[in-house]
Amino acid sequence: MSAYDFLAGYYDVFQQDLEPAAWADFVLWIVEKFGQFEGDGEGGKPLLCDLGCGTGLVTCEFAARGYDTVGIDNSPSMLDRARERAEKEKKKVLWLLQDMTALDLFGTMDIFVSLLDTVNHITDPRALEALLKSFYCFLNPGGLFIFDVATEKHFRETLGKEFFYSIEEDFAVLWENDFDERSKINTASLTMFGTEDGKTYSRCDEDIVERYYADKEIRDMAERTGLEVVGVFGDLKKRKPNEKDERVFYCLRRPVGSASESQLLAKKRSKANG
Repeated sequence: MSAYDFLAGYYDVFQQDLEPAAWADFVLWIVEKFGQFEGDGEGGKPLLCDLGCGTGLVTCEFAARGYDTVGIDNSPSMLDRARERAEKEKKKVLWLLQDMTALDLFGTMDIFVSLLDTVNHITDPRALEALLKSFYCFLNPGGLFIFDVATEKHFRETLGKEFFYSIEEDFAVLWENDFDERSKINTASLTMFGTEDGKTYSRCDEDIVERYYADKEIRDMAERTGLEVVGVFGDLKKRKPNEKDERVFYCLRRPVGSASESQLLAKKRSKANG
């Protein structure tokens, strides 16, 4: 069992400070700023795919706002929780068990998102670049990829070489952190305990590894894969990033390459505007 499968039952408590509605509102502000309103989904809804969706906290918010939504994660237990959430909230979401670095979709999307520093968990830059390249198969012309990455300040200062813990009624997480500035690799060595009956506890030990990506690396990858960097923002704010930010949001856009693609995009925008 992976750390994420183990955490699935407790993940929402672990993320209790997260405001899913605020995240969804911010992402959709970016969509309105740089994207299109008419999409390829049911009834002209934009098709949005959440990569690394976890328990669907933010994914369901997109569905609630009228987006035709797909959630992708490589943890079966996380997806089970996401399905339960969607059923309870009566949200229509297609959930897929996949590795986001090896997408296998039957069609194209208008928008891809990847939130909560999921991209940092792709520790091989070649795999991240391959993901960007795959958008020429799976992202419509003019479509957007919106994601956030943790900053160097977050890894070096906020996490650093510190010890953290969280103890709740039915689970506990002990976390020894280490950030290697030379390799840009952050390792969180976790020891987790959880119980369902209050009597018997299970234990899981695992290292969760992330990589810090500098702004230049991301821009260079975008350029090599033919994507445009159209927006960069800091810490869920409608402004440029600064040195105090814990995370940075990027909006990449697939250019409209041909005359037919340009005409299709113009038609969508015209239809969206009435």
